Amino acid sequence: MTIMSFCLRDIDLPSGWLVAVISSCIAYAGLVLYRLYLHPLASFPGPRLAAATHLYEAYYELVHKGGCLYTAKIRQLHDEYGPIVRINPNEISVDDAHFHDELYAPHPAIRYKDPALSALLGTNNGSFGTSDHYLHRQRRVAYNPFFASANVTAAEQIIKHKINHLCDLLWSRREYNPDIRIYLAAISFDSFFTMAFGRSLDLLDDLALAEDFNSTLILQAAEKFAEDEGHGKSSISRNKSVPETLFSVIKRSKVADEEKSSLRMSHEGVEMFMATYTSGRTMLFGLYYLHANPEVLNTLRKELSQAYTRPTDELSLKTIHTLPYLRAVVKEILRISFPVGGRVPMICHETMNFENWDIPAHTSISVNHRNLLFDPEIFIEPHKFRPERCSDRSTRRLDLANKCTSHLATRGSYDQLAREVNSSDYTFNNLFPYFTKSRHFTPPMGGTFGRFANSTPEYDPSRLSTKRPLSVLYPKYAQAFGS
Repeated sequence: MTIMSFCLRDIDLPSGWLVAVISSCIAYAGLVLYRLYLHPLASFPGPRLAAATHLYEAYYELVHKGGCLYTAKIRQLHDEYGPIVRINPNEISVDDAHFHDELYAPHPAIRYKDPALSALLGTNNGSFGTSDHYLHRQRRVAYNPFFASANVTAAEQIIKHKINHLCDLLWSRREYNPDIRIYLAAISFDSFFTMAFGRSLDLLDDLALAEDFNSTLILQAAEKFAEDEGHGKSSISRNKSVPETLFSVIKRSKVADEEKSSLRMSHEGVEMFMATYTSGRTMLFGLYYLHANPEVLNTLRKELSQAYTRPTDELSLKTIHTLPYLRAVVKEILRISFPVGGRVPMICHETMNFENWDIPAHTSISVNHRNLLFDPEIFIEPHKFRPERCSDRSTRRLDLANKCTSHLATRGSYDQLAREVNSSDYTFNNLFPYFTKSRHFTPPMGGTFGRFANSTPEYDPSRLSTKRPLSVLYPKYAQAFGS
């Protein structure tokens, strides 16, 4: 204390503040020493700074080259330290496909979400924002009927109507190089909103509003819809040919009354509505890779042309599920667009074993899904768009590949949802047969893209702006499926 007082003798601070500063420094130093030498994870490999403080992660998420880069940094850490790395004081990252299945498909084991993940959206009353294993299961069961096959089938005509409207708009504006990104965001948001909330936003006719939704979301608006639903003000009448809304499904579920409050339902709706951003993004990537790989596009056209008995027919969801190459294309699009790009840390209530390591119970553990989707041990030439890989039954890769593409990071308790409906799969399958009317294609947004080994000669990455996507013309590949 004498040494510290000597060092701070010229600083004019009240004695109380001085004691607080000194105490905080001593306490933080003690915490760092504990994390480095006495913590249950102290022996795990990884950078010492990451083990000592969360500031290491914060630097890559907030400062380094604009932020949001810690996921990429974790991949580098795995290259340096191996398949198991301590990435912050309380979390272990494992880079292994088999361990992925143990962590995220735990039934009947207990898994709690990391509180930092649950708080990400600020929707602590929604399923995503629920850390508790048992409460999460209760809330999931309440909305399961919303994703049931019958409810999805009832929504099919609603979505087809919006797809037809989208294609009419694109055809009428074909001379203006329409920005596909906004149109796909509009149909993704509006289709789900109509099904879940019982009313349409008509975003295809208001692209400025669609862009706003693509950038942000106002929670209070969702709560207002929940209140209207609770008072029976939904604008779509209920019958067997019209899907039940998310709110009506929750209100008739056998859960406690507090689980049916407007705030609770609005948080659930906001979480799902925000997730539809992934559907629009996946469709955008899908259109790009199909046009950049004409041999895949031509093969898909042949299969679709055989499925149509008449040019005016509309393919049903039941028929779409019988088209093997289309399903393979969708799986490959889901893989290469990696809908879940970040980590999803879970807290296990039992000791987890990986290789020679025993990960203590109640430790936050994550497996980066993107790493698995581009693992050359699972996917040969992972950076190439090859739908044929989904039918490669000569090796064990197919089983691992199916797990990685069909079951995303929250695989375990969401298996039923994945079987019943996959929003990207469903929307894309219905969208693509109509999309031949558009002769312009907008590549995925942002940044610069190097030339892929299997890209077409027309793909010129120099035409891409770092500020916004520019249209690239593919007139040869935007022909009718029957031609």
